Amino acid sequence: MSNTTLKRRKKVQKKNTRSSKTSSSNIEYSVKTKRKGKSYEFAVVENKERTIKVFKFRDKAKEFAEFHNKNQIWLVNGGIPQFLLD
Repeated sequence: MSNTTLKRRKKVQKKNTRSSKTSSSNIEYSVKTKRKGKSYEFAVVENKERTIKVFKFRDKAKEFAEFHNKNQIWLVNGGIPQFLLD
């Protein structure tokens, strides 16, 4: 047997073909209370940064946020598109 050593090649990892928009991370919708004059408004916020919709009643806002958290309809798009917002 000769003194040449066999070198093993490391496996090269495949590049991730998923785009950031189709990643498996979830989008989180939450309800924030905002005061407007003497009344209150309840805003549904996407990932704690973008206001999606504003409601006068907390129940309606909470229902909207829970629906979108459960179904994740806009996950492929990375969130609700800007042109569909108010």
